Amino acid sequence: MRSLVSAFHDAASSPEAWPDALKALTDAAGVAGAAMIIFHRSTWKVDEAHFSGLSAELKSDYVQHYAAVDPYSPLLDGSWKKLSECLPDQMLRKSEWYNDFVLTCGVRDILGVRLVDTSSHCVIFGIHQQIGRNFSERVDQTLERMTVPLKHAAWRHTERLCARIDGLGQSQTAVLAEGSRYYLHVVNGIRYPGETGSVFSSVDDATAHAFVVARELAQDDSWDGSFIVVTDDRGQEIARVRIGR
Repeated sequence: MRSLVSAFHDAASSPEAWPDALKALTDAAGVAGAAMIIFHRSTWKVDEAHFSGLSAELKSDYVQHYAAVDPYSPLLDGSWKKLSECLPDQMLRKSEWYNDFVLTCGVRDILGVRLVDTSSHCVIFGIHQQIGRNFSERVDQTLERMTVPLKHAAWRHTERLCARIDGLGQSQTAVLAEGSRYYLHVVNGIRYPGETGSVFSSVDDATAHAFVVARELAQDDSWDGSFIVVTDDRGQEIARVRIGR
């Protein structure tokens, strides 16, 4: 599991590493594919997508066409939900997305969740099981331990994406004028840096956010005793929050 957490860290820092992280997760869970899709909330268009396994070859088809007729992703929230339990068979049989994309990929069912939800973007994650097989207890066990690190990686990745979009579309001056940029680092024997940082109105707000992240990671016992370190843009440590007891 530590190697899988490390794969999520790599993916959060580099978009090119997400396919490897997805494959590592699907191998650990014993499923046939996965996808992470970042939607722009105002348009529900895909800003970025990463696919692995069964659906990988049809990624461009999803982004260019099927995302617009996907009835499942908008239904997801912060808890894992099966496609087969969200939408009735009668509706799926009439769905272009289900018949021409999901079944064409060889996917029987999807277990999905909304990992990140900000004012501008949301991140949808799906685990794909192939036709002829069911989700096993191995999937539940893997997700029980890996959901929090996965959410953390997706959150960091989304912040990097938003920063890149902001850099292309508008000056950062107005954003930075609203507060200072602080960085959160996870220290668990290895230092996992937060390269992009986030803008907070005060040190207290940045530290409060560190407590939120620490509470999320504390749900996985493997993080117990580790720390969330908050630094300023010069690398100076501002606060240190312990994860767990």
